[in-house]
Amino acid sequence: MSPNTSLLAEPLLQNNSELEQRSQSNSLQPPQSNLPLESSTKSRNINLVLAYTFFTFSARSLWNQSVLSAFVYLLKSNDPKYVGFLTGLMGMAQLLTSFPSGWLADKYRRDTMLKWGSVIGFVAAISTFIASRMNSFSLLGMSLAIWGLFWGVCNTSVMALFADSIPDGDRSYYFMQRMLLQYFGNTFGPATALLMFTRLGDEWTLGECSVVIGAGQVLSIPALILLCFMNDDYCIQDKEETSCGDQDEYSVINTDSTHTDGTNVVDDASDEECVSEEIDHEEHASLVDRADSGDINSQDRTEFFCIPTNRVVPVLVSFADILSGLAAGMSIRYFPIFFIDNLQLNPAQVQIIFIVAMLSMAVTGRTAQWIGTKIGRVQTTVICKWIGALLLMAMISSHQNGVAPLYVCILFVLRTACMNAPGALTRSVLMDHVPKEERGKWSALESVNMFSWAGSAALGGILVDLEGILFNFKMTAGFQFVATIPLMMIFGRVRSEN
Repeated sequence: MSPNTSLLAEPLLQNNSELEQRSQSNSLQPPQSNLPLESSTKSRNINLVLAYTFFTFSARSLWNQSVLSAFVYLLKSNDPKYVGFLTGLMGMAQLLTSFPSGWLADKYRRDTMLKWGSVIGFVAAISTFIASRMNSFSLLGMSLAIWGLFWGVCNTSVMALFADSIPDGDRSYYFMQRMLLQYFGNTFGPATALLMFTRLGDEWTLGECSVVIGAGQVLSIPALILLCFMNDDYCIQDKEETSCGDQDEYSVINTDSTHTDGTNVVDDASDEECVSEEIDHEEHASLVDRADSGDINSQDRTEFFCIPTNRVVPVLVSFADILSGLAAGMSIRYFPIFFIDNLQLNPAQVQIIFIVAMLSMAVTGRTAQWIGTKIGRVQTTVICKWIGALLLMAMISSHQNGVAPLYVCILFVLRTACMNAPGALTRSVLMDHVPKEERGKWSALESVNMFSWAGSAALGGILVDLEGILFNFKMTAGFQFVATIPLMMIFGRVRSEN
């Protein structure tokens, strides 16, 4: 072998040796796990948001789930329409503040918005406590409007901060954990109310309801304090922001171009991985659609009912959730009135119904998450919504045909469990298909969905006043069927978390 040949061969041998070493090291690495992050790398915001969720829903369900409706119903001489009007005031306040709050949360720090929200929450709790003790309808209306302001400010920022603190691929898991804690909180509230009503006499009176409402305000204090400890600095960077090191988009492209010269195959392969990870969420979804169509250039200009292709999934998911929330809002405040007036149930029995319903939601929520991994998150959501609407119709028919109240209540529990099971699935789909810098705005839409039943309760009040509670329930069931149409339009467009 000539000296020149040996000089050329040495780098080739070194490259082959390096390739063998890298191949061996890669073969020794464990396969990538689909489990969530280890506790050492998990953002502090995750546990803070989960704890906040439990406390805030425990307090809210104690006073606002069934007792508030009964209190207003008794305060206004058994007139159900005021239940919808008063809670509608809270919904409108939240609606008017959710979108500005989402914009501010994206433009400035989310933790700043949460600290301001904590102050608003303390004002709402104090005023509600005073209104319940004074039996003041006007002061109670003002207090509920302040609560709507609180939810509009805090819920958008909490959801955006929570999503920013979870890596891609894990959101469905942690969103389901949050949903389960929400269910357990909604169970803890009625359980506490059950104990209180049992000690107070187990009768629907203004005095007993005001005591329970006051206890709910006190229980909200830990949640308001936790808001002050959430911090934007605890958020993590998405994979596309960290996996490629310090290389920018242009350096990756330029390095990749050297592959045509045959200089460094290993570096080119790693650069191609970085390019794929640089693509953000909505571009990735769009690329999948365009690859399937076989025409990337034409698909770039395609719009779906005037919606840009990369916005189709978040827009239709949000639209479907808002429609479903508005449908639920027409009747959710009137189920306690239905139990009191139509089924003649006492306070303890009503609390037991809500406890069983919330525990059932925890079970169906986990089941929906598992089914979603098999057939798709959106498909699972549609199935659950249809079953829930059919069970509501069965509940109405059973009561009209003189079926015993026990079986009517069982149908209500099953309906509630199925209708609310896929809530975490739609939220994870939404956050997976929007860029990080826009999650506050999209969380504003989720905020409207989460508590939009308060906004449409006024319409429910009108329907109850004109046609009765059962007619209102029938309209709700029909509206919930319609609310699944936007979700069916995105079958096949939502990418899997796997």
